[in-house]
Amino acid sequence: MPKISGKVEELLAKHPSLSQEEAIKIVADKNERKKQRRIEKTNKGNAKRLRNESAAPNEGEAEA
Repeated sequence: MPKISGKVEELLAKHPSLSQEEAIKIVADKNERKKQRRIEKTNKGNAKRLRNESAAPNEGEAEA
């Protein structure tokens, strides 16, 4: 049997009607959603940074 994480234990304590498998699935799904949001936020920030870099002239272009 795999080791139960603290988040799963907390969820089981709060909702005793859940089975351990259900609690693990809930925590895993939540972690996956958080991971997706972080990826989207990073991609959005990278796109914004690239857009700003392309709009601003480079040092070599400013001198010419």
